[in-house]
Amino acid sequence: MLSDTFKYISQFRHAGHQVGRKVGDMLELVTYSALNHDPELNRRMNVEPKLFGFSDAGHKVEFVLCDVPPEKRNGGEIKNVESIIGFVECKKVGVEQTVNQSFKKKFSKNPNGQGFIIPFDTPVPISFTKTARGKVSVDITIDQNEVMITNSDSGDLVFKEGLQPYHRIIAAVFEDGEFAVLSNEQSLRDFDKTLRSCRILDIYEIREEFLVGVVNECLSGPQTPEKAKQSSFVALDVRKRRFGTFDLRPDERDLVSILVITEFAHWEQKSRNMVQACIDYNLVVSDALIVEAFAEFEREFGADFYSFISKEAYENNMSVKAIVDGLVAKEAGRIFIDIADGNKKSITYDNGSLVIS
Repeated sequence: MLSDTFKYISQFRHAGHQVGRKVGDMLELVTYSALNHDPELNRRMNVEPKLFGFSDAGHKVEFVLCDVPPEKRNGGEIKNVESIIGFVECKKVGVEQTVNQSFKKKFSKNPNGQGFIIPFDTPVPISFTKTARGKVSVDITIDQNEVMITNSDSGDLVFKEGLQPYHRIIAAVFEDGEFAVLSNEQSLRDFDKTLRSCRILDIYEIREEFLVGVVNECLSGPQTPEKAKQSSFVALDVRKRRFGTFDLRPDERDLVSILVITEFAHWEQKSRNMVQACIDYNLVVSDALIVEAFAEFEREFGADFYSFISKEAYENNMSVKAIVDGLVAKEAGRIFIDIADGNKKSITYDNGSLVIS
């Protein structure tokens, strides 16, 4: 499955790559705000320090919560892990877009830049094997004026439309098996259902005799196992430094390791198993909250809204802080879904310990 966050940011087209890189930053902002929601955690927080483990490796983690309020709020190094009560890492694995192999074999690479050479009137085939109708194939044929989509088997016209600069056609399959081809004016946001897979034809240039473009496969989180390994090792390494053991300790309250993730649809079972075997709490921030935050930023700051999504902006820009804190306050700080039981939870401080409840 592909995340609802991807459905949202895909509408930004070429700027979508920039916006996509900000999903991780937005995850950190809402987590930052949720920790700030408890005044005691706010006082005890160290933001982005280097936390040392048994291996003597320094791990840059998003948030460390200290037993005593730290002298330094941002950065620094923590080698005395006896002085901390827990730490929080944030990870996101987005959709990776890679060139469709069938397209790559059929069309020549553009020697002068990005994309591939697509001659006019040459069909670009796109097919899916798993839909409610079985295998479905369409041909996208483009001349100097029009884009025409036809059924590959019957030749029946699906639709046609005028060719526009930076034209885009999306072919998608949803969780219920519905297959859809989206016109240049449509967006995945138009479909209120879970996206299973999609391929995107993007036209970069329109020249006299040909087009320059690409068909990309949208793949869910191929980097997830690496992110799971990274987070797991940090938890193991710090736990070993503190307690002399890698093993999870039942009902941990002295040093709580927390992983916060989003776009959870991209995390396959083996990666979920890995982090649950190594990290005390694995919490999810829903796609819905991330999308709502992006929408609020877009409304407030306009086209360049993604430049405001940073910890620095959250700490220094009252408008940024008001948006993020407002979203978290609506949930009374309970923005996290525990993957162990599926319940919504908050992170709070109680009598010298982190409490996730």
